[in-house]
Amino acid sequence: MHALAGTLFHRWYVTLFGLAYLFFAVRHLGWRRAFLYGALAFGVGALAENGSATIGFPYTRYEFNPALRGDELWIGDVPLFVPLSYTFMGYFAFAAGRLLASGPWRTRAARPWQEFLLAWMLAVWALWVVDPMSRLGDEFYLGRVFRYEGPGFWFGLPLGSQLGFALTSLAFLSILFFLSRDEPNRPVDGLVRHPHFSALVTWHVQVFHIAVIGFVVGADAIAGSAFLMWVPAAAVTAVHWSHLRAARSLGSEHEGKLDEPVHEHGVEPLRVAGEAH
Repeated sequence: MHALAGTLFHRWYVTLFGLAYLFFAVRHLGWRRAFLYGALAFGVGALAENGSATIGFPYTRYEFNPALRGDELWIGDVPLFVPLSYTFMGYFAFAAGRLLASGPWRTRAARPWQEFLLAWMLAVWALWVVDPMSRLGDEFYLGRVFRYEGPGFWFGLPLGSQLGFALTSLAFLSILFFLSRDEPNRPVDGLVRHPHFSALVTWHVQVFHIAVIGFVVGADAIAGSAFLMWVPAAAVTAVHWSHLRAARSLGSEHEGKLDEPVHEHGVEPLRVAGEAH
């Protein structure tokens, strides 16, 4: 019971994000698909984390703080909360990527690969911010969680850890996109009413509250990098959505006019230059 309470309450942020995942995913996917994805994503996370802790694949070798044993539930050589976080990290990236690609006025993008690419980018981006800050956990509520064996290019994280998470996120995002492959493309009345707006907000809360903590504890380089990545991405998204809105307005203006006879618009016949009137 002590270890269970430690996982639920000491890792309160995982519990909150997990509950948010259940709320949004069940409304979106239904109970069956939400729990099927959750179980599969947890399995991917448990295999990947234990593989790295024992043989150094796919994230290169690192170890979790052994002092956490007894205070939290573990699965193999990994605290339980770590693979549990794969479920909501994947879903928030998936839903947010679908919204970014489709825009605020539709539920699906023109091409499925557009949604997948943005979701994959968001999943890996979250790790670029969360992982280096997690190494400083002693300075805030996270506590000391893990330690990599060697130095790395990204605030002490090896390149292999980033490439490895790109591989595992590809796996669990593929599961999500397969489970939601038949989702229809429906019109939406603006961003706030979009079914994935809450997931986009939650993704930002997940990533940028860690960046804000970085400023608080003096990790300005990590925190600043998060915002330097976000600003150009936000600008590109604003331009993309502006283009979608212009195209939508243009389509509304011409809706119902394409099949009208030409003579009803009073269009004059084409005349050759020099032809007498």
